[in-house]
This record gives sequence, structure tokens and C-alpha cells, in this order.
Amino acid sequence: MPLSTTLNLEYSALPRWQLQDAKNRFSALVKAAAGGTAQVVTVHGVPAAVVLSAQAYERLLAAATASAVKKQSLSQALSCPELDLADEALFARSRATEPSEAPPEPAP
Repeated sequence: MPLSTTLNLEYSALPRWQLQDAKNRFSALVKAAAGGTAQVVTVHGVPAAVVLSAQAYERLLAAATASAVKKQSLSQALSCPELDLADEALFARSRATEPSEAPPEPAP
């Protein structure tokens, strides 16, 4: 999920702080981010960091975790420690060589 969707804002529209200003006014930067608006810190005019509230970070982390779980590969899913692949009951099958029911007769 894109940052703008998760945080309900556009990256380019975020408030920007030059690094020196961010250092000098760190308390104001944190208060602004805690207020719900992510803040961009730039170095030589290039975005270097985004400061966001703990609540926004938790939402972002939850979305990323949910997305990662959905994209989990089969091998990753099977490597889960709760799944004992040595348990033969998981893979038990009938050893009968004849079908238990006769196949249906073809229609005339």
C-alpha cells in the first residue's frame, strides 16, 4: 500500500524541513508529526527522511505486514514452525488399490 494511501496524504504536499531547521526546531517537528501530518526532512533540497506519528507508523507497519503475509511464498508458509512436516498423519492416504465405488455407467 503506498504511503499516501496509508497516511491519506500526498507525499509532495507534505511540509518540508531543511535539516538544519529540523535540528534547531526538533520539538516543533515532532509535535507537527504527532499531530497527524507527516513531515519531510531534506538534505540539500532532497528528501532524506519522513517523520510521522507513532500511530501512523503502526498503521503503516500493519499494512506492510498484512501485505507481506498475503505475498508469502509456499515454501515460506511451509517452513512455519507450527507445521510439523514429519507428522505422517498430515500426508496419510489410503493404500487401497481398487476404487471404493464403481465408476458411473456412461449414458446411452
